[in-house]
Amino acid sequence: MIIRDAVEADLPAIIEIYNATVPTRMVTAELEPTTVESRLPWFREHSPERYPFWVAESEGRVIGWLDFKKFLPRCAYRGTAEISVYVDENFRRRGVARRLLEEAIARAPSLGITALVGLIFGHNEPSLTLFRRMGFERWAFLPGVAQLDGVERDLVLMGQHCPARSAASPKSLVQPQINKGTSDSLSLMHALMQYRHEPIHSELLKIRDKYSMLHLDVLILIYHFAKICPGHILEIGAFVGGATIAAAFGVRDSGQNKKLIAIEPGGSVKHKRLGTRNILRDLERNLARQRISEMVTLIKGHSFDAATIRTVLETLGPDKIGLLILDADAAKRRDIECYGDTFAADCWMVIDDYYGADSNEKITPSRADVDALVDAGGLEPLGFYGWSTWVGRWRDLR
Repeated sequence: MIIRDAVEADLPAIIEIYNATVPTRMVTAELEPTTVESRLPWFREHSPERYPFWVAESEGRVIGWLDFKKFLPRCAYRGTAEISVYVDENFRRRGVARRLLEEAIARAPSLGITALVGLIFGHNEPSLTLFRRMGFERWAFLPGVAQLDGVERDLVLMGQHCPARSAASPKSLVQPQINKGTSDSLSLMHALMQYRHEPIHSELLKIRDKYSMLHLDVLILIYHFAKICPGHILEIGAFVGGATIAAAFGVRDSGQNKKLIAIEPGGSVKHKRLGTRNILRDLERNLARQRISEMVTLIKGHSFDAATIRTVLETLGPDKIGLLILDADAAKRRDIECYGDTFAADCWMVIDDYYGADSNEKITPSRADVDALVDAGGLEPLGFYGWSTWVGRWRDLR
């Protein structure tokens, strides 16, 4: 699936997707289907630089769309935009709307937008749930303002603030036609810059110094992914808790009830800064010190043991993993294959020990595993952070 600027030739497909929602009385306030001709002026009001109109395309077919429009005409509301997202009924529940919303949230600052709002019927629970998972909050509730077939319906205004850029980005960096992977990579770098000016930066700096061998940027990205991912979090190789704490902070700040599962077999490590004779004991102490013990399901054992896998599956139930943090031994592919069935589409992946001296007994097989999965199309790389950490997304090949 790619996301690109819509063109007028896409309008028949856009209107077809829109009209399919009219009879449901769930999505639009229109009571009758519309036409391409009547919607041409509306379509032409959009501009890629300020109020873009995007389509999601798969194998040459438009399967969804998202547009930005003015929230209110007064100048004081210039930084606020209303967004609408629609998906072909044959492609729903496949992550299309989520991908479009992710793009809108990531790109909003480059468009000069400081707040996004969506107007959703109170009985449209699937859309409300999606927006909540993407970080939107209920900013207003208008009871009974719509009349649908003689039934009064409520309207909910969902909103989210977007960090504003101090200067406009170069045009070449913000065109919707840009490669999706490149766009995601730029968004991650932008997110890191934003977090450097927020209180969480100093919080995680202290965590890094006390409890982690990972680079601070990696901990910030773990926090970011845990905060925005729609699924739960699985960490393999918790060590003494640095990444676990970063993920827990992300869950905390998301305001959502996400499960955080951490697997650690225990043992001891000789290290001049973070040496420990008992990993599990220090891990539990560190989680308690940060007051996040109750947020973490700690599984003591090897990730590949049948009992560990069974416990993870029982803890998840029917839910999916939205973030995998992999920092255990060199067998990256083994662990990914053990839990691949639990990964959500586009699951964020943070995999340590990707880069280092070629003679390192852990680095070489780790990189070989990751590279093989990338070559097979199972992983999409989005960057390399810190000293040796690979960051990307899961791409299910089955």
